[in-house]
Amino acid sequence: MTARRIGTALSVLLVLGLPALAGEAGYEDLLKQMLKTFERMTTTLNGVQDSDTAKAAKPELKAALKTFLEARKKAEEMRPPDRAEKERLTKAYKPKLDESLKKLFLEVRRVEEVPGGRDALKEVNAVLGREEK
Repeated sequence: MTARRIGTALSVLLVLGLPALAGEAGYEDLLKQMLKTFERMTTTLNGVQDSDTAKAAKPELKAALKTFLEARKKAEEMRPPDRAEKERLTKAYKPKLDESLKKLFLEVRRVEEVPGGRDALKEVNAVLGREEK
């Protein structure tokens, strides 16, 4: 699956799918948390330049993944927002999520080519929607 397809699928899930699972004011906080998590992952991946930095990035990526999975679990447990709130959240956060994911996937593609990069990326497979090979 290409990065573009993965990004589109993840973006749709986050903006359109999760609002159906989440609810009210708490969901907006979760969206903000997810955005921060993507930015954190992007920043961490940006620092990966060789096998040593790839190895050093793994704990930070693992921590970011944990944060993302916790937010996703909370969203699944929340009440769905009403239609107007879902539309408001989609309008407010879809462009931000799309941009954040675009930056993340640019770094992912770059890190895949760095020695040790693929190993470091195993930490973010759950977020990227990829299966380990």
